[in-house]
Amino acid sequence: MLPPAQPSGRPSGLLPGLLREWRRRWPGWPVTTGVPDAPEITRVKIRGYLFAVVAATPGLVMLLHLLVQKGAWVTAGLHLTVMVGAVALFFMVIRRPARLPLAEWVFAGLLTLSGVGFLVLYAQRPEQVLGHDLLGSVVLFIVAGLLVVLPPQASVPLALTLLLAYRAEVRQFSGLSSAELLVPQWVNNGMFALLIVGVVMRQTLSELAGRMHAVQELSVRDPLTGLLNRRGFDTQVQAERAVNAGGSLLVLDVDTFKPINDRFGHAVGDQVLELIGRVLQQHTPEGGVAARWGGEEFIVFTPGSEDDAAHLAETIRAAVAATPWNDLRVTVSIGVSGWEADEAMQHAFLRADDAMYAAKAAGRNRVMQAGPHQRTTGTAGPARPPHDEITGPEHAAAHERRHGE
Repeated sequence: MLPPAQPSGRPSGLLPGLLREWRRRWPGWPVTTGVPDAPEITRVKIRGYLFAVVAATPGLVMLLHLLVQKGAWVTAGLHLTVMVGAVALFFMVIRRPARLPLAEWVFAGLLTLSGVGFLVLYAQRPEQVLGHDLLGSVVLFIVAGLLVVLPPQASVPLALTLLLAYRAEVRQFSGLSSAELLVPQWVNNGMFALLIVGVVMRQTLSELAGRMHAVQELSVRDPLTGLLNRRGFDTQVQAERAVNAGGSLLVLDVDTFKPINDRFGHAVGDQVLELIGRVLQQHTPEGGVAARWGGEEFIVFTPGSEDDAAHLAETIRAAVAATPWNDLRVTVSIGVSGWEADEAMQHAFLRADDAMYAAKAAGRNRVMQAGPHQRTTGTAGPARPPHDEITGPEHAAAHERRHGE
């Protein structure tokens, strides 16, 4: 029997279990769930952060110059760290947008450290380096940043703590009376309330977009293997061929899959399909598209030539055959066909499908290229399929039905 498959996207062990429990109790804590933001959300966030960096840079540079002039070296160092860190994180996200959630939490940590540094500086040297009004603007800037980059469950308590600490320090060290501080403090309260409303609205829209993205993923992805389904394959291949016309198709079929299901049960059969899906994900090249076509049949589009696709097919065949399946021997037969730029997919698919059937008839566990001069790679096998496969007229009828789908 195959060993039980680990649930996808959820590692086992004591530490991951503790992290999941922490996330259940503290929803704002950044324990990854394996579900990234929708691409539309990520693009909007990156553009918004770029605008914020450009707009805030002049004021941040002038504040750094003031801190250096006043000799507040520790706070200046913290402030410079935040500035450099923000730029570094932004370029990191530009190169790999999937890192955006991690970058947001790192930047929030830098902002919080900077806020604490400014509050400590004011407590040590009140009204000497920063006046209470400039300190208020700085704290409000940091609070706005926290509310933007973190979810409300984490950002609101943190921002409220910084604001309360600021108000307590100003009341204690500024030398102003409560009446003199009343108006600016209420203005700050109003600005803070507006920021919270905006953040909650943003979070709500983000969750709605994320749900729509999840629904869209379910409509184009096979839930068992994680590969694309037919609809997703068609859509993504059209996009790839719009950039680079031409390419090749690989049609794969699991050998003797019905006996596996009959002998070991459908749960083990599902594990076989899952692991073949992982092999395809590991070996599909950049610009290629892999999908589960239906049942135990898979399809791969590759932008390379037919010969390149045949080499890829042999790599996949060997990887499947070499995978440890315990007392099972699982193999695949693969048909390969070129796909011309001006050719309908159906024609290339039928040729690859015919080549796959020819590979099965030749003994299975092999790769066969379509065309008048078929070439075969793989291991030797029986000259005729065993009794568990459809042969003769029944095979021809089933083949015709497959082509008519």
